[in-house]
This record gives sequence, C-alpha cells and structure tokens, in this order.
Amino acid sequence: MDIERRDIDKKGALGGLVAPEIADEVYTRGRWLIGLLVLQSSSSFVLDKFQELLKDHIVVTLFLTMLVGAGGNAGNQSAIKVIRGLATKKMDGSLDTKMRVLYQQLQVGLFLGISLATIGYLRVYVTNGSHENAFAISLSLFFIVLTSTVLGTTLPFVLFDMGFDPANAGTSIQVLMDILGVSITCVTCSFILSSFAESVAH
Repeated sequence: MDIERRDIDKKGALGGLVAPEIADEVYTRGRWLIGLLVLQSSSSFVLDKFQELLKDHIVVTLFLTMLVGAGGNAGNQSAIKVIRGLATKKMDGSLDTKMRVLYQQLQVGLFLGISLATIGYLRVYVTNGSHENAFAISLSLFFIVLTSTVLGTTLPFVLFDMGFDPANAGTSIQVLMDILGVSITCVTCSFILSSFAESVAH
C-alpha cells in the first residue's frame, strides 16, 4: 500500500510525464544527492575559518584539489573492494569480517599514504621551492589518504548494517573526503607552517 501510494505521489509530482521506474530512480537518487550537496557545502565554513592561512600561503590553495582528489580516489578504491565483497557474498557483516578487512586496509592505507606523500613532497618542492610548504602539504596528504582508506572501508559496512545500499558509499566518500580533506589540510598546514615561522623568529 505504501509503495503504491509513493508511486502515485511521484507520478503526480512529475505530472505523469515519465515512466514510474524513472520517477522512482529520480526520487531515490535525488534525495541522496541533495543531502550530499548540502553536506558538501559545509566545507566553505572551513575555508572561511582558515582564509588567513590560504591568503598567506597560496600554495596550499593551489594543491588543495590534488589533496582532496587523492583522498576521494583512495577512499573509493577501498569502498569498491568492500562493496564488491558484500555483493558477491565474499564478505558479510560480521564483526570478524569487518575487523579483518579494516586491519588489512589500514596497512594498505599506511603504505599508500607514505608513497603518495613522498611523491607529493617532490611535486610541491619542484614547483614551489619551499621545504616547509612541501612538508606541510605532503604530511596533509598522508593523513588524508590514511583517513580516506579507513573511511572507505567502514562506510559500506555501516550502510549495509543500516539497510541502505552499500553502493552509495562511493559518492558519499567523495563528499566526506572533500570536507575532511579540506579540514585536515588547513589544520595540518596551519600547525606546521606556524611552527616553522616561530622557529625562524626565535
């Protein structure tokens, strides 16, 4: 009865111009995307809080896309592995499975974080010529990749346990890592660069 009423509501809302399956997909995907859109916009508050940092160290802004992109990509890789495992029944929602997969992905995240941070350091230093900026940005990259790998592993399990489609973890990871990536970068760079500035002053 509820399903029939929902279909009728969707038809009415769209004027009966589209097929029920189209209306259902628009409704399902639309509400998820709207929620993610609102959530993602919160990164503007972080940027506003650290605008002095971004103004004084423009290099952080220049590499911000690289940092959050790396986080989203690393998190997506882990999420896809878990989503595929749940879909093929190679993984279940048991605590043992979750801890085993999380421990494995934590190790992967550490190695990936170190590797990408090293490359990131060289990339920033070659174009910027500052060891301080290169260190701050590469350390941010390490934390972002490690965080995104752990988050990408756990989120599909959380959605699965809550009765949602674990496949939604893919888009969610990207949005969450946009916010967390910006936050991690601003906090880390602010701490590192201010510490360097104080050491030079003394």
